[in-house]
Amino acid sequence: SSSGQKHLLHACDVEAHMADGSEPESKRPRTETEQWLPVLDVGPMLAGKVGALEQLAQELRAACETTGFFFLENYESVLPSQVVRGMLEASAKAHTLPQEQKQEWWLNESDSGFMPIGATTRWGSRGRPKLPEHDGCNEAFLFWGNGPPWVSASKQLSSFDENNLLPDTRIPGFKAAVSSYLDAIEKLARAMLPAYALALQQSANYFDDKFNRPCWALRLNCYPPTDGKEVGIPPHADGDFCTFLLQDDQPGLSVLRSTDGKWVQAPARGEHSILVNSGNTLMRLSNDHFPSVMHTASCLSTGRDARARFSVPFFWSPSVDVVVEPLPAFTSAEKPARYAAKQSGNVYSTGKVGHAEGADPERADARAATFSRS
Repeated sequence: SSSGQKHLLHACDVEAHMADGSEPESKRPRTETEQWLPVLDVGPMLAGKVGALEQLAQELRAACETTGFFFLENYESVLPSQVVRGMLEASAKAHTLPQEQKQEWWLNESDSGFMPIGATTRWGSRGRPKLPEHDGCNEAFLFWGNGPPWVSASKQLSSFDENNLLPDTRIPGFKAAVSSYLDAIEKLARAMLPAYALALQQSANYFDDKFNRPCWALRLNCYPPTDGKEVGIPPHADGDFCTFLLQDDQPGLSVLRSTDGKWVQAPARGEHSILVNSGNTLMRLSNDHFPSVMHTASCLSTGRDARARFSVPFFWSPSVDVVVEPLPAFTSAEKPARYAAKQSGNVYSTGKVGHAEGADPERADARAATFSRS
């Protein structure tokens, strides 16, 4: 609609004025609403300071045992703010394209491209059945590396360049901005692996051979304003190892806090921020010691000046053939393994995931039913 287009264009303007060079912005005092979410400072670890990796691993373990969601700060040495801004601007621009151009970009047989409202991540490979497939109010662009695991090997995409992309003339600078962000966020994700290994009581190099051909997905979300009436993405837990969520300056993420079973709103943190959450793969490795995070997201902006909310999750998983099973450090006679061994590519998201939830008992997740809009 023209009003939706106006909201998206406004979001573009908002992103465009960010390029003022004020650095770094990932580190700043925390507001009271942020206190329940840990903030992990990755700066010392990225700089190779003695003892920094071990310190980070301790903080990471505590975060994964409790909230399962945390902010990162001081990551600019590998993920510069201008790259982050470029990613948000590129996403906003893509979402302002007319619907007829987005239709040319619909998910293909490799589930790469544009997801209209009501589509799930498998809409393309399932032959684009009639929408909606779920109840959320969200549009997205979806791209893959070494995946998606559910399509045949010949249709899997090994790199960003193989994805379903509109020509550069249609959306100048889009491919370059997304490529830059992907390179940087993967560097950050790889840099975190030794800390995750130590947190899981393994040697620091434990994951080195398990992410040779990591399965990743990048999703460019747009949550249009609905006057606060509709959920953007229904409650679910991610299937991956962990997710690096880039969000703009608007809150909208709600999280089921595992420590007390309450749904709480995650704050935004400045003009943009990076949040990390645990997925079902990490939960299986830790035998539920590091629970995956049930969450949902929406646009909370209301009124005449309401504007769309943008987020860009990067889903990070081991190579699809890596066997995932509870590690011996987390199993015992008192606490036997709760999960059978499974290839990483077969560990999926759970919760309100559309038709798949009814068809696959393993994708149902009782935690999703605890969410209500009120």
